[in-house]
Amino acid sequence: MTVKINIVTPTYNQAQFLGQTIESVLSQEGDFYIDYVVINDGSTDNGATEKVIEKYAQLWQSGAVPVKCRGVSFRHWTRPNKGQTPTINEGFRSAKGEILAWMNSDDYYFPGVFEAVTKAFDSNPDVDFFYGDTLKVYEDGSRPATIEPRPRPDENFESLRGYGNSFIFNFFTRRIFDKTGPLDETLKYCVDLDQWFRIFKIGKTKYLPFTLGAFRLWNGSHTMTKQSEFARERTVVAKRYGANIIPPKKIYKWRGKIKLLNLMQGKTPRLYGGLKTLFYKMLNSLRYRVIVK
Repeated sequence: MTVKINIVTPTYNQAQFLGQTIESVLSQEGDFYIDYVVINDGSTDNGATEKVIEKYAQLWQSGAVPVKCRGVSFRHWTRPNKGQTPTINEGFRSAKGEILAWMNSDDYYFPGVFEAVTKAFDSNPDVDFFYGDTLKVYEDGSRPATIEPRPRPDENFESLRGYGNSFIFNFFTRRIFDKTGPLDETLKYCVDLDQWFRIFKIGKTKYLPFTLGAFRLWNGSHTMTKQSEFARERTVVAKRYGANIIPPKKIYKWRGKIKLLNLMQGKTPRLYGGLKTLFYKMLNSLRYRVIVK
C-alpha cells in the first residue's frame, strides 16, 4: 500500500521564509502521497503571509507546480491567533496520512527526504518514530551552516531524561500519535520535547542517517529570542518525566569555560575520562521526582 505523509505547517508573520518551506514539501519526489496543511495563525503582517499561501495554492491548482509523487493534497486556511501548539493540533485533527510531522514556517526539508522516510518505515514496520540529521543555518552568516553535533544514534527515553534531545527533524506514525494524544496546549516552547518524551516512553524509535532538513536560526526566531521562556518550560517538562535538574546545555557551557579540563584531557586522558564518567554519574542522580507517570 502506498503511504500518505501528512505535514502540518503553522505560520505566523513569517512570509519571508514561508515560500521556501512550502516548496520543500510540494517538490518531494517518490512513491507516496502528500497531504499538506498550512494554517495561518492570525498573522498581522498586512496580508503578506496570506499572499504567499495564496500564491502557492494557485500555482498548485493551475498545475504550475509539478506533482512528483503519487498525488498531493494542499489545504490551507486562516484562523484567529491562538498560538503554535493549538494550530498544530488543529492541523493533525484534519490529517489523512499514516506518517505525520510538523514543519515550522522558517525551516525547510531537503530533496529526497520523504522517499527516505517512507522506505525507512516500510523496512521497519514496528518503528513508530524516525529522527535524523539537521542542517543548522545561521541566517545572518555569522557562522557556517553545520550538521554537527549529529544526533545520538541510540537515543532513548533515558538519554532524553539525562542529556536532553539530540535531534530536531522527525517523522512519526499515526498509531503512536493516537496513543500519546495531541500536543500539550499548555506548552508553547518545549511542546516538541514533551511529545518526544511521550513517544519515546512507549514507542519504538530509530535514527535515520539522513539530513532531513534545515533549521533556520535568525534574529526573530524563538530559538534566538526566547531562551528564558524555553528554560522555564524545560523545567516543567523535566519535572514531568524525572529528567535532570541541571539542564544539559548549562553543563556543556560550564565545561567549555573550564580550561583546566582541556589541559587535563590532553595531558592525562585516562584520568580525565575517569573523572568525566564519575561526574556524569553524579549528575544523572540529580533528577526530579516524576509527577506524571
